[in-house]
Amino acid sequence: MLNLYDKLREIPLFQGLTSDNLMQIIGQTKFSFKKFGKNEIIKKEGEKCNNIAILLSGDVKVVAHADDHSYSIEEHIKAPCILQIEHFMGLSPHYTRTFTSVDESDTVEICQSDLMHISDEFIIFRINMLNIVSAMAQKAERKLWHPMPTELRARIATFLKLRCLSPIGSKVIRIKMTRLAQELGTSRLNVSEALNAMQADGVLHFSRGIISVPQVEKLR
Repeated sequence: MLNLYDKLREIPLFQGLTSDNLMQIIGQTKFSFKKFGKNEIIKKEGEKCNNIAILLSGDVKVVAHADDHSYSIEEHIKAPCILQIEHFMGLSPHYTRTFTSVDESDTVEICQSDLMHISDEFIIFRINMLNIVSAMAQKAERKLWHPMPTELRARIATFLKLRCLSPIGSKVIRIKMTRLAQELGTSRLNVSEALNAMQADGVLHFSRGIISVPQVEKLR
């Protein structure tokens, strides 16, 4: 319980609650604990998002696919964090990414009825939940109005960053160069030249159909 208490204090959803509030929530809420081994799937793309899933420990590989599954982006997130809280309710309550444990990971899940009970009883929790989802919606809308870069290298960086959960860390995109060229509205040759220049600068590495970026925050 003490370990759960410490982990919950690190989650934005529970920040601002007093120690007594947290202990009351822990005592009254049914938490479903799960342990995952190396390369085990925690949540799968398309799976129903019935519960709030919180990653308590471990590193997780996250893979997202284009709607036609013609390309994918892989990244990593670390505990503690909530897995796609914005998909818990609404028009399409399903996970849009696949979360896989890298080594060993622990999660805890809270069902919808318990979450609503906590939200009704603790206004700070309800405000936190609204703030998190609202911030995600506002960031998503603002991205649509950012000026599109004219320089191809910057457009490649923007294409990748817009599709990632985290703005930092390593990313791997599996995409054919012809498809990337179509997405960017240019030729395959232009994309090849831009990727070669970025590889020469050490900001990425690409081979047949795979682009690896060690630190996406270094892409400009």
